[in-house]
Amino acid sequence: MPAVLLAAALTAAPCAADPLIANPTLKIVRARERAFDNYIVTLDVKNDGRQSQPPGTVQHLELVQHGNVLGKQPIPVLGMKESYIAAFRVRLPHQSNRPPFVVEFRYVLDTRNAAQANCNSSNDRLSATL
Repeated sequence: MPAVLLAAALTAAPCAADPLIANPTLKIVRARERAFDNYIVTLDVKNDGRQSQPPGTVQHLELVQHGNVLGKQPIPVLGMKESYIAAFRVRLPHQSNRPPFVVEFRYVLDTRNAAQANCNSSNDRLSATL
């Protein structure tokens, strides 16, 4: 029986579409009002699967801090190995020595086609200290 399970595991179908979020970056831009700083946070979203996402897939990325959603960014349908750069602007009061802050990025699939559009949910969240 174990040989049958091993054979089934080796012949499993390849992963379809699989959005992967990675490489968060931060850029600080002084606002016109000197009392504030604009933080531009970018993140790569890549379809790391072996197929394109189905047409009509609706999805977005959230920027979250302390459980509060700071922003949402729609993500287009991604072809096989295609990437998209998502960007968020966060406006905070100016501090000359701001300590690093922790944020979480969450990939959210809004349509009900998870098997075809996102076969692996283990890489749908990413925490970053910026």
